[in-house]
Amino acid sequence: MSVASNSIQTNSSQPALGQHTLMLVQWLSALHSIKPLPQLTLLGAGNGYSEVLNWAAEHAIENVSLVEASQQLFNQLSAKWQAAQPQWKLHNVVMDAGFKKADEFYIASNSSESGFLAPKTLTHLWPNITEKESQTCESVTMAEWAKMHWQSSGQWLFIDYFCDASLLTTYAAEFQKVDVLGVRISTHEALPKSITAAAWELALKQAGFQILSRECERHPHIEQWLCVKRFECEAVEAKAALSKTKSELDDVKQKLENTQTWFKSCKHQAMEYEKKIVSLEALLESANKEMARIREQSSQLEEMKNSLNQLVIQVSEGFMVQSEQRRQAANALGQHVTKMFKGFNAQESSKEKDNL
Repeated sequence: MSVASNSIQTNSSQPALGQHTLMLVQWLSALHSIKPLPQLTLLGAGNGYSEVLNWAAEHAIENVSLVEASQQLFNQLSAKWQAAQPQWKLHNVVMDAGFKKADEFYIASNSSESGFLAPKTLTHLWPNITEKESQTCESVTMAEWAKMHWQSSGQWLFIDYFCDASLLTTYAAEFQKVDVLGVRISTHEALPKSITAAAWELALKQAGFQILSRECERHPHIEQWLCVKRFECEAVEAKAALSKTKSELDDVKQKLENTQTWFKSCKHQAMEYEKKIVSLEALLESANKEMARIREQSSQLEEMKNSLNQLVIQVSEGFMVQSEQRRQAANALGQHVTKMFKGFNAQESSKEKDNL
């Protein structure tokens, strides 16, 4: 089964760092960076479409064990991962889910819910779920599995089907080897109490686990819980807090750099404006000097104009006097000439008479 990306929190057993702190794969990466896992085991691997498996493949986790009871789903699981990750170990076995007198394995119409719980007990989750068939089987206990496959502590175990919370106490010694635990929980009150949040919260606490995150599957009453041993949780919290602080510090640094860039830009603009102001002041001073020179020249021109006007008047008056004098001289000359002609004419007339 794959884990949905969204997360829904309930009031009980809140994760260590609050709501929506990190997604599942981010928690896995944080945990892996603190203490690399020796082995990852996924019980109920289904057809292989899982965030946990995708994360393991991306991080080149070699020691991975996948367990699936359904033959049909196991075939799909093998087709998806066996060739891509040949070092991974795939097991087609039925694992103990902690239910008492569990010897019937039910194949449900919803393949995700095949297991030791009869499909009719899950109708509050899936109203249309039906039983396709049931098979008598013998399951492998957690003690048997740990003896065969868990050679060291620090195991990462993910159980992707409903289990009885008593599994933790029944196999307390085996779960002591588990540092990271993923379990599938129902939050619906009408379902068997042993698979619900209340039962698992108590069992996890008694086993020394603390819940890091609770992510909801596509059904709002089914959650995937990621849990760690309490001594690991403090390191995870510290790393997550450090990561958050670093992120906040990076944001502050970025804002400071942006502010410095803005300040430098404003300072540069101010310096450019100061240069422009000095240039404009110089131009203004030059313009004022030019205006003063023009006003002085204008005053001189006005004086010259007045002097010229006076000269024109004097010349005009001189011309008028001279014209009158010329007129009088011409009149006197005319009168003199007239007299001369008259005298001359008189003399001629006198001569003519004498000749006669």
